[in-house]
Amino acid sequence: MASRQSDRESERSGAVAIGSDSRMSTPRIFATLRPLRISWMEVPALCIGNAVGFMGAGSIPLWVAAMLKAERLSAIQVGWLASGESFFLAGGVLATSAWGRRASPRNIAVTAAAVIAIANAIAMFPWIEALIVGRLLSGFAMGALLAPVTRIAVRRSDAQRVLSLMQVAMVLLIMGVYVISSTLIGRFGPAGLFAFMALAAVVVAFTSLLGLPNLAEIPVEAKQIARSLILAPLLGCLGLAVIFTGQSMIWTYIMVIGNALGFDGRTLGVSLAVVKPLAMLGPIAAHALGERAGLLWPLLFGLVLLVIDCLLVVDMHSPVGFCLSAATLPLSQLFCVPYAIAFLGRLDLSGRFAAAAPAFMMTGGALAPMLGSKFVGIGRFHLLSVIAALCVSAGFALFLIAAWLRGMKGSLRQVQNIV
Repeated sequence: MASRQSDRESERSGAVAIGSDSRMSTPRIFATLRPLRISWMEVPALCIGNAVGFMGAGSIPLWVAAMLKAERLSAIQVGWLASGESFFLAGGVLATSAWGRRASPRNIAVTAAAVIAIANAIAMFPWIEALIVGRLLSGFAMGALLAPVTRIAVRRSDAQRVLSLMQVAMVLLIMGVYVISSTLIGRFGPAGLFAFMALAAVVVAFTSLLGLPNLAEIPVEAKQIARSLILAPLLGCLGLAVIFTGQSMIWTYIMVIGNALGFDGRTLGVSLAVVKPLAMLGPIAAHALGERAGLLWPLLFGLVLLVIDCLLVVDMHSPVGFCLSAATLPLSQLFCVPYAIAFLGRLDLSGRFAAAAPAFMMTGGALAPMLGSKFVGIGRFHLLSVIAALCVSAGFALFLIAAWLRGMKGSLRQVQNIV
């Protein structure tokens, strides 16, 4: 009897063990069905996601011109729609950086890419309502895409170098869009450009699914940051905004400035055609330099170069000098951006403010045409250059104040060593 009872107990325990093993194996089975992450694809996914996110703002002039040529919308309606897409893009960045920081970056990026593809497909329909819904929805989704890829990049140990590569990819993609846009729009109208955006979004969804992390890991140090220290990264974001305002005040009216200096349309066309390739030297130089000189010193050097160029560009009477000065505007800006965003990531380890940086940059750039138009209208280009230089100088000062507020007591070297 005792042997039979022990056998029954062993059978019961075995049944329980088998049952527990089967229950425990279920999550493992589902885990194997989830998309496997390929670590080496993270950087390409970040670069492609950032490039496609900024492609929306960069391609606005193309579909605006196509809409006006096709007479689908009036100039006022096109202007409102373009501004609406820009503001929705900034809103998508801010909303995702504020409320989506604890969600899976992979899920956010894949969902945003899917929405971009769907929105651009909607915009291809011939109805005006579909165009408006598609462009606004695409703008918000592109902003939602920029936030997680920027947040992932600033948390990497090689954040500055990766951010530099992201800037290079952005410039290359926008240049490519401008090269093929004449063929796409000429054959298919604005729908051809929207189809290309939808296809690019599909590529983003695929690379994000394979390359981006699935968990939103927040460093322990980030949770211990005092509320008072939030002011430092906020000032850094405001610094980026005024820097972009100053640079865009000159860049927006670079053709008008060239005409005022006496250059004809052909000379300006040739000069500005080589600006984008030369501007790529900025992020390439930032990637090559890395953090050998820290984060703050290269940023301050680039801002000083930008201030000087804002003052000199309106006095460049030589075509070669004007071309080089015009190229220095985006070159110095693209050199500074990786250092500025990486610096924000060091000021706020949670990555919230670094993820929100694109919204501040686009907002600052959007304010520039309105502010600069008053001075361009009366031909006061020297005054325009001084105000632009003051805006960049204000950004310079805000980054210095942010470094001091972070508790470094003015020591630049200590700020650079924040980990």
